[in-house]
Amino acid sequence: MFVRKAALRQVPSHAIVEDRYVQSMVQALDDDDDRLQESLDRGYNDLDARQPAIAEHASVVLSTVSDELIQALGYFLTVTVFLAFREAFPTRMVVASEDDVAMAAATVEADEELRAGDPDEMMETDDVVAMGQPAIVAFVQHHVEQALEQGANDDIDLAALDRVYRAVLVEIVVLSHVIAAPDGTVGPRREAMA
Repeated sequence: MFVRKAALRQVPSHAIVEDRYVQSMVQALDDDDDRLQESLDRGYNDLDARQPAIAEHASVVLSTVSDELIQALGYFLTVTVFLAFREAFPTRMVVASEDDVAMAAATVEADEELRAGDPDEMMETDDVVAMGQPAIVAFVQHHVEQALEQGANDDIDLAALDRVYRAVLVEIVVLSHVIAAPDGTVGPRREAMA
């Protein structure tokens, strides 16, 4: 699909998480279903150790959420996105800096503004992220939809859900650009496409 304009850079082909890695991560969690919370906590501890800037960004966003369902969803998605990338690229994930996270957040916001300002624009920012990481974004969207269905009878805080969803998109963007190529090189991570 052709994208007319985007603030987000294209995901390098060597950094695309294939669906089989997402399914492998899901299967590992299902196998440990009795201790899912422990598995997620171990995953978060690994995220915090290996990608502290991403863990900090997620922690700041989740601390602003009072809705327990959305907070749990955010924690789950933050950890599972990291676990899928770790499954796919166990030795090629470079540590993201605070600048990498800030740049990803700024480009996600710029992309949203770019699309909101164009009445002819048919795609949303998450559509653009999904073009680069289809398996990961499909997984995230599935769980967001489940949360919306689960909270349908309650007054779900849609603004909080949007903040959490955006934070997960930022995580996907950051991780997509800190995966070293098989030859060990990591491309420029701080430029945005216009």
